[in-house]
Amino acid sequence: MADVTLVQHTFVGAAKTPMVTTLCIKGDKIRSDNDTTSSVVMDTATGEMITLVHEQKMIIKTNTKELAALAPPPTGDKAVGGTKVTATGKKEMVEGYHCELYLSENMGMVVKMWLTEDYPGYQKLREELKVISKMAAANAPEQAPLPGVAIKTEYEQQGLKFETRLVSLKEGAVDEAKFAIPAGYKAPGE
Repeated sequence: MADVTLVQHTFVGAAKTPMVTTLCIKGDKIRSDNDTTSSVVMDTATGEMITLVHEQKMIIKTNTKELAALAPPPTGDKAVGGTKVTATGKKEMVEGYHCELYLSENMGMVVKMWLTEDYPGYQKLREELKVISKMAAANAPEQAPLPGVAIKTEYEQQGLKFETRLVSLKEGAVDEAKFAIPAGYKAPGE
């Protein structure tokens, strides 16, 4: 498996300045850094997730697999499960890529996705990105593969519009040290 680094910009509401997120993948390990005050390191094989709160040099450990086991089974509309992905047939240029607009629907939330298969190295990268799906709960329904990489996504939540744009997605060595807890970071009470 190859190492992958993904960088994206997210705009919330009317914000003109994006939140920058960098996602590094090395095997079953994922690290997400954004331009706020925390990072998340996750081992998708074990479910271990560590949030690094940089200002306080604090760590918060959880295990996503253990949390999923404690959650009650979904009921009502939430029990239907799965994400429905629909091609709209609309095509447009986004960030210089020929994209097709898809709608992703799950539990009442609709996400618009502009997907392309023209992204350099996409066919190889799509295999490496499958590790992200391991972040879902063990009992979550398997999602259908998307026919391309999302150059742009949009959705609304609690009255706020979220727009994410892909800045870069590339293969290249990620240092194992990125997944280590920095010196001096401790859990509360330690």
